[in-house]
Amino acid sequence: MPKRNSHERLSKRLQKYLTRLNELKFEVDKRQCLSGRDVVPPKKKVLPECIVRFCELDFEGRQLVEAALIARLKAYAPYSKFKVGAAFRSKAGDIFTGCNIENVAFTPSCCAERTALVKAVSEEHTTFTGGAVVAYHPDAFITPCGVCRQFILEFAKKDIPIYVASAPEHDDALPMIEDEHKVLITSIYNLMPRSFSSFE
Repeated sequence: MPKRNSHERLSKRLQKYLTRLNELKFEVDKRQCLSGRDVVPPKKKVLPECIVRFCELDFEGRQLVEAALIARLKAYAPYSKFKVGAAFRSKAGDIFTGCNIENVAFTPSCCAERTALVKAVSEEHTTFTGGAVVAYHPDAFITPCGVCRQFILEFAKKDIPIYVASAPEHDDALPMIEDEHKVLITSIYNLMPRSFSSFE
């Protein structure tokens, strides 16, 4: 009996150490993500991915998320009732925003990400340094659809961060995002690792 108890104690201690090790790994990955350093050097320079609190974002990240939240309020979504907002910062430093615009025939609808980028490209901005996408979901991050991922890649000369946050359930909520709310920092290469990259 004492031997069995000893084994159980050892097993519990080992489990505790493994849990702590995973927590430390998550913290290291998060710090590397916030500092912009790669976790694993890939063939293409891919930015690390992590989840942080809104208050931990740098100024540019917060600015993009807030711009996307404001843009989402203008969404035209009478059919799905699912509003999305997006914002992209051009190489020149300008922020272009967009919302989803639905159509009764569905196919002509335009996602928020493409709305923002089309506005930018129409004003001769074709290189971007970051983007943000927001939509309401109680317990998941809503990332760009496949078409939007390919569209973003067309204008990404290198990997760029994409900030994904949850919008409030009600449009009149203030503030639109709390400091403690989680934000997924991913990137376009993470979202679309095997994209169309050549016309040939």
